[in-house]
Amino acid sequence: MKNARIIVMAELAYASVCYLAGVGAMLYFIGFINGLPVPKAINDGPLLDTPTALFIDIGLMALFGIQHSLMARRSFKGWLTRRISPAIERATYCLATTLVLAAVFYFWAPLPSVVWSIEGESARVFFLTLAFAGWGVMFLATFMLDHFELFGLRQPWRKFRGQSTPASEFRVTQFYRVVRHPIQSGILVGMWSTSVATLGHCVFASGMTLYILIGLYFEERDLVREFGRTYLDYRRRVGMLFPLPKREKTDAR
Repeated sequence: MKNARIIVMAELAYASVCYLAGVGAMLYFIGFINGLPVPKAINDGPLLDTPTALFIDIGLMALFGIQHSLMARRSFKGWLTRRISPAIERATYCLATTLVLAAVFYFWAPLPSVVWSIEGESARVFFLTLAFAGWGVMFLATFMLDHFELFGLRQPWRKFRGQSTPASEFRVTQFYRVVRHPIQSGILVGMWSTSVATLGHCVFASGMTLYILIGLYFEERDLVREFGRTYLDYRRRVGMLFPLPKREKTDAR
């Protein structure tokens, strides 16, 4: 019994480290893509010839997409939870994502050619404000679901407290009444809001956007399978990433 308790506490400690690493990686992500003061932002680093830099950067984006997609599949989760405790499966997913993002940040090859540039301090402030609004939506949306469960901390905490995992239920709250995936909406706004976009910025943002769209396709398919008609009706009424225009009511005759 004592050994079991020690294992549970170790799992909670492990998940706590993974949580802090995941949040740190997300904060670094914001600084990296928006050119804020971080050790290495998206336009920093030694310059390589364009084909080589593109090869490296596209390879890094593919690495992120493969890791994120593979570990999100139910078959992989089943394989993993036969080898580790299910309570730390999500934390391990977050840790793996953190490590892959760290590799992306470290090895990213800058592509400094300017794709668009909007001159003026007011433009810079406007787009930076818009970017932070997007990141704010992203963070707030995680709490509207369950921030600590998304980052893998809630699961070992329940185990530590001796609580069972509640059955999943379909809930629509706050931002989720306006768009179905506000976390991803916030990320898109945060990434693309810039007054000066280099080729490297566009490659990074485009790769992440492509991954988000592919990931949401599979996520929506899983949600329809899990919640059936309830989710289909929700999908009909609410836009995926941006609000749907309001439909005018017509009088019945």
